[in-house]
Amino acid sequence: MTVPHRRRIPASFALALYEYLDVRGLDSDSLLPISRPPADIALNADLPIDDWCRLLECAAGHLNDPLLGLHLGQTLSLRHIGVLGYVVMASRDLGEALSRLHRYQRLVYDVTPLEVRVSGTAVELVWDAEHGRPGPLVDETAITTLVHLCRSLTRPDLSPSYVSFINPTPAAISEYRDFFGCLVEFEQADTVICMDAVTLMEPLHTADPAMLSILEEQADSLLACLPTQSPLIDEVRRRIGRLLPDKNPEISSVAQGMDLSVRTLQRQLTAAGTSFLKEVAAVRQEIAERYLRETRLGLVDIALLLGYSEHSAFTRSFIRWTGMTPQAYRQRHA
Repeated sequence: MTVPHRRRIPASFALALYEYLDVRGLDSDSLLPISRPPADIALNADLPIDDWCRLLECAAGHLNDPLLGLHLGQTLSLRHIGVLGYVVMASRDLGEALSRLHRYQRLVYDVTPLEVRVSGTAVELVWDAEHGRPGPLVDETAITTLVHLCRSLTRPDLSPSYVSFINPTPAAISEYRDFFGCLVEFEQADTVICMDAVTLMEPLHTADPAMLSILEEQADSLLACLPTQSPLIDEVRRRIGRLLPDKNPEISSVAQGMDLSVRTLQRQLTAAGTSFLKEVAAVRQEIAERYLRETRLGLVDIALLLGYSEHSAFTRSFIRWTGMTPQAYRQRHA
């Protein structure tokens, strides 16, 4: 679902940075430009990403540590990501945990949307540069934290297949490779964590199915409090949904129905942080998931209802959206 990203992160991240400096004997309260968050800070308290960037840059300067993101990320724990941390912990395996991270990502990193791409036996977690570049320290703290938490939930030697950053190449690249345990590249088109699909089957030693539904209710409530998508996107999606059963939606048809030129609609969608093709995919995914959960329709019928001429094309798209086949999705939600 495409929504306006508020460019905010949990204020508990800032608290973790203060604690990191405290352990190293620095007077963090006088050194950092933003007040220390209280230890009992509310789970939904947040911080503008620009303030987080300032805090990291200031701390890195005082520590003389350009790799602060890599070092700080290894100290964050699930308690720093609030309710989502507990949702992730209660999941059955790493794949389910990352799927829930994808679903609730705005609760912890409402900056650059996470996209899941599947290619063969590889699963890529992708943060592109379309929504702005948060900066090396912000980026590297987030990616290091994610890998660190995956290891804490499964096994210490778990490693991605490769990691790439959009950031400039640092002087000490070997330290990144030592931590991630794989190829690490910089100055790439996207920031990516790639994992083998088998890795996603790693069981979580903290799994708690009974608690999971309660925690998800709380996460859903917090997510519902965040800003939703714009009226423009609502209207575009409604019109795409009407076109889907009969034909592949064309932007010209939607624009005409909204009394807009194609160029104007494209410009407005870009300003909203999306595109017509992304909205078509979002509508198809939403409808497909509903059909798979709530009906007994076969894959061929669902593919036709979504405007696909072949069910194999639908299956490939569904794997790209969710990281699993339609059959696996239906079985999981049976």
